[in-house]
Amino acid sequence: MDLLLLGKVLWRKAWILIAIPVVAAFAAYLFTMNSELTYKATSQISTGFTINDQVHLTDEKFNLRDADMRFSNLLNQMNSSIATNLLSYKLLLHDLNPLEVPFHRPDPNKFSSNAQEKERVRTILKQRLDSIRPLTSTDVDYPLVKKYLEGYAYGYSNVKDALAIERIKNTDYIQVDFSSDKPNLSAYAANAFTEEFIRYYSTARTSRTGESVDFLKQVVDEKKAERDSKLEMLQMFKSSNNVLDVQGESGAKMAQLSGLESQRDLSRSNINRYELMIQRLTEDIKYASSPVTNGGNQRIFELREKINRLNERYITGGSTNQRLLDSLNILRQQLGEQTDMVNRMGSTLGTGVTVADLKQQLKDAQINLQVERTNLSAIESKIREVQYNISGYASKEARLATIQKEADLALQEYSAAVEKYNEAKNRLAETNTLRVVLAAVPPLNPETSTRVLIIALSGITSFTLCLFVIIGLELIDGSVRTPDKFKSSVGLPLAGSVNRIDNRNFNIRSYFNQQNGNEETEMFKSLLRKLRHEIESLNAKVILFTSPKRKDGKTFLMFSLSYVLSLINKRVLIIDTNFKNNSLSQILGRNQSDLKVLDSKRLKMLTSAEGQTREAQPEFDQESSYDLINPTKYKNIYIVGNSGGGHESPAEILSGRDFSNLISVLADSFDYILLEGAALNDYSDTKELVKYADKVVAVFSAETSIKQLDRESIYYLKSLGKKFGGAILNRVDTKNLKL
Repeated sequence: MDLLLLGKVLWRKAWILIAIPVVAAFAAYLFTMNSELTYKATSQISTGFTINDQVHLTDEKFNLRDADMRFSNLLNQMNSSIATNLLSYKLLLHDLNPLEVPFHRPDPNKFSSNAQEKERVRTILKQRLDSIRPLTSTDVDYPLVKKYLEGYAYGYSNVKDALAIERIKNTDYIQVDFSSDKPNLSAYAANAFTEEFIRYYSTARTSRTGESVDFLKQVVDEKKAERDSKLEMLQMFKSSNNVLDVQGESGAKMAQLSGLESQRDLSRSNINRYELMIQRLTEDIKYASSPVTNGGNQRIFELREKINRLNERYITGGSTNQRLLDSLNILRQQLGEQTDMVNRMGSTLGTGVTVADLKQQLKDAQINLQVERTNLSAIESKIREVQYNISGYASKEARLATIQKEADLALQEYSAAVEKYNEAKNRLAETNTLRVVLAAVPPLNPETSTRVLIIALSGITSFTLCLFVIIGLELIDGSVRTPDKFKSSVGLPLAGSVNRIDNRNFNIRSYFNQQNGNEETEMFKSLLRKLRHEIESLNAKVILFTSPKRKDGKTFLMFSLSYVLSLINKRVLIIDTNFKNNSLSQILGRNQSDLKVLDSKRLKMLTSAEGQTREAQPEFDQESSYDLINPTKYKNIYIVGNSGGGHESPAEILSGRDFSNLISVLADSFDYILLEGAALNDYSDTKELVKYADKVVAVFSAETSIKQLDRESIYYLKSLGKKFGGAILNRVDTKNLKL
């Protein structure tokens, strides 16, 4: 699209681009007239996720990815419904307190209450805040509390919309903003939210971590007692038998006995673990708060089954297969690690396992304990058998080695339990790292009003939309519209343009006789006179008018042009050669019952020299040519009509009739002879009439777009060369002529 043309179009429609944004801005002004001032108070919380000055018992390094995840989890918790509900309860309690000045007062026309109801609501809210448990829709007191929350404008949606929580970028701080219509309310709400959330966060984490610490403390005490017992047994054995050192082994039987005793120790350790696990699961079922993974128990069960199978093969084979013994030791080590992992996971996982899951785990642990006890009985039976067989060997040395091994194992288990216990205590000490670093204070000034921004935005948005709509309509509009666009898209020389007028009840005499007509009328007359000048400049008497499409305005232009030519005493003869649509004949031959038409045939009988008669071809002689002429009610304008509605082409209708002679004869009596051809896109009439004309003038409508058939017709007009007298752009919008 021509940018200059687009700019002119926008300039012409500038009133739209101005009026609509002004109306939109005024509407925004009316809508925001009653908007209230907003006060925003801000408080900040330090999380300790990236910076922590507390003493650590473990060397824990900072991990940026873990810190980001912890921030995301914390923000999700702060934006949860329970945190918002706690704030709603806190605000409502403040307004229901008779010793405090309420921030909100309910509308008495929509809300009714009494002292007993208020006291009931206060009691419910205090209980819920103390226990950190929000109301649910299934609670009996839910409708009553909801009534007061909605009445005092502290409902969930009201508080949630006023609350904004975000992390301050590249810092350890979380910022809490609360916006309301009162500065004191904003400050109180921001501080109340941070206070209640820190309390909720601390309670939740302490509850989960404290249970793990208690359990591990119990395990440490048990392992310490076991260690002391083993060390005391070792000391007593050494003292009573005067054994200072144990060296070597007592053959294959002693090695077998040592392996069996190792299995027995491991089995006892497993039994101890299962007993502790059953005890712990029993407590978990009671309090229903700590999950344990089923996958670990399944893995322990599979390991025990493998150990039992390999142990039977080892004992059956005489307890001499070292490879089987190594495999047994590896599996026992994996069993110990898996058991430790299950215990650790059971002590550190948060709430999420149902009571049914815990009961299933308890059942599995009881089964595993029974299996392990059976296994221990088998091992002890085998040990007794081996001991009987090797009673003659150095039993004291073997016994000392066994007791020493048991003491070492007890010491290792005790050290591992102490390490886990210390780690849990350190985690408990770090449970609540949240603290308020900036308390909210009542803001002195309200927030910058967005009213001006809304008004400006509405004006700018409406202006932009109007601009895009106008440009879009211009881009999708494929019509010719203006002379400049016609020249660029069609490429034919333009003889003139005629603006669009209302041709209903059109009277051309009144148009030219009136003085100081409207702008559209005066421009129409001026453009017709310019077109008359161009026609006179062609120096042609016989002019054929055609158009690519039907209803482009040929008939109207030919009549109007004939009239302006008659005003300068030019004799104009219009020959209506548009046999498909005889509009000219109907307009100019109106009220003529005996209108002579071109497509009537007069036959003249000729006699041959031999006296025989034959039918001659119809032809025009000078006398019959003038008989075809019909005068009109307009001075100096004459017409040769046709009957219309014919399906034959001009070549078929005028076949055998000397139409060229008719034109030549009539040209002597008239200044201009105007012919009309049917639409080029649909008929061949124009191409058949071109040979009779001196010049061809094409009429285009500014309201239509150029299609493929139009381009073929344009190509034909260009092929006429000098015989083409130019194009006339009809029905141009008067406003477009000013662009």
